Amino acid sequence: MLSAFPSGQLSEIAGPWSSGAGSLLLALIARITAAGHQAALIDAADAFDPVTAAEAGADLGGLVWVKCGGQPRTAWSAADLLIRCPGFALIALDLADPLLSRRERIAPAHYRRLKLAAEHSAAILVLRVLQPTVGNVAALAVSLRRLQTHWIGRPRATRLIGFTSEARIVRSRVHPSSRDEQVIRWPL
Repeated sequence: MLSAFPSGQLSEIAGPWSSGAGSLLLALIARITAAGHQAALIDAADAFDPVTAAEAGADLGGLVWVKCGGQPRTAWSAADLLIRCPGFALIALDLADPLLSRRERIAPAHYRRLKLAAEHSAAILVLRVLQPTVGNVAALAVSLRRLQTHWIGRPRATRLIGFTSEARIVRSRVHPSSRDEQVIRWPL
């Protein structure tokens, strides 16, 4: 799944909290930075946890973390600037926070602007959102959902040990044959 994200294109990872969308984005960041490449994470809600990222295998020395203080417009401006900077293999814009979506709507022109900027770049541009947002502007759209929650404990279950999630490729202009009902389930 990680190798499916195309360079020079806008991709979208959509899924509510605890769906696996954040884990997929973190795995992508880890893969890029562990390979010695530079990545940038634009964190609109200031929710990124560097300790968890390091535990997931990310090389924090290869990651630029842009905190935006809960300001979606600042996050969009940062993404627009960074996608135009050479040297990044990945630019990730994380807007997956319910409070952000209530603050202000992003005009569709912003998505098209980022898409055009990405096409002049060698970087992978990924937008993480709670629900599909970008539409046909995305070259690759992945939707995630939680299928099952796993608990342990006696006499009744009291400790969360993980989730089973499903990732579905909703749109793929890069790998058109992969769209035909490609579903991946995994425990987190």
